[in-house]
Amino acid sequence: MLTPDKQIPWKPWQKIAFRFLFLFLGFFLLDYELTFVMIDFVSYKLLGKIYGYTSGPLHWLDQHFYHIGYDPKLHDSVPGDNHFGIVFYLTLIIIFLTAVIVWSIIDRRRKEYDRLNYWFRIYIRYMLALVVFDYGIGKLIPAQMSYPDVTELLMPFGEKNLFSVVWNFIGASPGYERFTGVCEIVACSLLVFRRTYVFGSLLMCGILCNIVALNIFYNISVKIYSSLLLVSTLYLVAPFVSRLVQFFMLEKSVSLTEKRYTLQSNFKKYLVRGLLVCIPLASFLGDTFVINKVYNQVRNDLRSQKLYEVVYFIAKDTLQPILTDTLRWKRFAFTSRKSVAVYSMQDKSDFFDCDWDSVKHTYRLHDNGDSTKWDLFHYSYQPNNLFQLTGTWKENHVNIVMKEDPIDSISLHKERLILIQD
Repeated sequence: MLTPDKQIPWKPWQKIAFRFLFLFLGFFLLDYELTFVMIDFVSYKLLGKIYGYTSGPLHWLDQHFYHIGYDPKLHDSVPGDNHFGIVFYLTLIIIFLTAVIVWSIIDRRRKEYDRLNYWFRIYIRYMLALVVFDYGIGKLIPAQMSYPDVTELLMPFGEKNLFSVVWNFIGASPGYERFTGVCEIVACSLLVFRRTYVFGSLLMCGILCNIVALNIFYNISVKIYSSLLLVSTLYLVAPFVSRLVQFFMLEKSVSLTEKRYTLQSNFKKYLVRGLLVCIPLASFLGDTFVINKVYNQVRNDLRSQKLYEVVYFIAKDTLQPILTDTLRWKRFAFTSRKSVAVYSMQDKSDFFDCDWDSVKHTYRLHDNGDSTKWDLFHYSYQPNNLFQLTGTWKENHVNIVMKEDPIDSISLHKERLILIQD
């Protein structure tokens, strides 16, 4: 039922723009949320398989029309800031533009889409809240940008890429990360209520502008996703722009009240209300549970980290190692219970999976599927806080003695929040 306001006919360009955005943003937000759900339930391989069904047609389109260079044999088949993503969204735009033409012809006598627009805006509000809450809770429980591990702390700043700089910058200060998470969660909470969603949209717009800028200028690979989330937020803000300008710039009194539509059937009313309460609540609780599980795993990995400085490395001889030595190690680090990093004499790191057998006192290091090429070491703990490995490394029998170097000796780990600095 429409509140008693005069229905104003829409301009042709408004109807065309609405039809396209209804199709494109509607699909994007649903696709994005389903992607989140599948990733949370560890179904990333299934997700790639589903998108993979489109790789053949998209490859053909790219070869004959787009010429982006997409090759399903070389590139991932999940849309993002990649070849597949560009081809995928270009194709969606063409499909939806075609659908808009057909829709415009069939529905050419329609004067407005007030009712459909009302319910579509509710859809956008809730989908935005569901998507962004996942990011917000991932920062409030600091799991998205985890504290820099030992390998990140040892890497020279000049060797880091821009993505790593941002991730470490935010992860190094859990307090700041939690603050940004609170802002995102507050914006999401405001979006789901009719009386606060305009303010929530403005807050979300500011948050997403900053995120899009970081993603673009620091080469973070969710530029398309975050930009489309921002477009969705701007869609919510757009009808109020003139009134907001009058209020903030011209100091005029304005009303943000908009047309409301209600369902006539009580059953439909209660069903919709129930869904609008239960779906966000279930999603928020599910996201919190999954993120907390990830955070506990990350925290356990950080606790299990150990850093060792090599005291001596005996292979064929006992000569002092030189910087050009490609066999000997300078450092050795456990980045978690299942992975290690080996540092060469040039301080270059190589990463390996590690299979630990506490009964046989062995470690098997490997970075490929050929088990015959895995390196086997027997370990033992020696007096004076020494750790010894004996085994094979690059087909050489080696004896390595190392001394543990506390990770807290790295200054970033010791630094705390200082309010007054002179």
